[in-house]
Amino acid sequence: MIRCFFAFALMLCACFAVASKPIERIVALSPSSTEMLFEMGLGKRVVGTVEWADFPEAAKAIPRIGSYAGINIEALIALQPDIVVAWKSGNKESDLQKLEALGVNVLYIDPKTMDAVADDMERLGSAVGEPQAGKEAAGRFRDRYSALKRQFANADPVRVFYQLSYEPLRTVGQGSWVDALIKDCGGDNVFGKAPSHYPVVAFESVIARDPEVIIMSSHTNVVNSKEALWSEWPSVAAVREGHLIPVNSSALLRSGPRATEGLALLCNAIDQARRPV
Repeated sequence: MIRCFFAFALMLCACFAVASKPIERIVALSPSSTEMLFEMGLGKRVVGTVEWADFPEAAKAIPRIGSYAGINIEALIALQPDIVVAWKSGNKESDLQKLEALGVNVLYIDPKTMDAVADDMERLGSAVGEPQAGKEAAGRFRDRYSALKRQFANADPVRVFYQLSYEPLRTVGQGSWVDALIKDCGGDNVFGKAPSHYPVVAFESVIARDPEVIIMSSHTNVVNSKEALWSEWPSVAAVREGHLIPVNSSALLRSGPRATEGLALLCNAIDQARRPV
């Protein structure tokens, strides 16, 4: 056991002793940061990522060193990364503490707003020695985001229910990522005053709020609820008018460069409720 520990320590020292060397080997511990690096043209530098990082297609070939269950610290160190891009709200706190205790060069990227996505792309670009790539990626993102906000700035309000899951019936509440995006689209989240970010709600409370559009995460069990749950309630405006719309949850729920794509899908789905039947 002692021999293994010293071997591990020597490996660690070899990886992180030279702080001034170029950032060529990156481990990205979230789908969002992985996508950011590819957006900057730095995908080939990513030597390790997590199970659910599946975009772009090239990301699927990157070795996996963790999942929601945790990070394989020894496998991560064996990759000899120059920097680890971590995710405070998605990685296990105990794993992050271990990395910091070992002296690993850790950068935290965890944007909570669309503006923060652009800011974090700039910060990430600087941290890996490519500030211009970060600025350019952030600029493209800001341009797309600004155009969408202008497009829907004066749109008529629409009552929106966003369905994250079916069993239990979970939605998005005040201050959540999707709640802010619904507002950007001119929508009125019917659970926008719920104090929890992702509350479980009663089916009857959804009916009482009579949403004009029901946006459904594109998970199979959620989409299946279109028939299993909602079809029996034609009194709900969204059901009556056929406004039960699945949206690509990968693009919408990840706070990365494709968030503008997800926002466009969300806004167009909400906009269907504004069009005459």
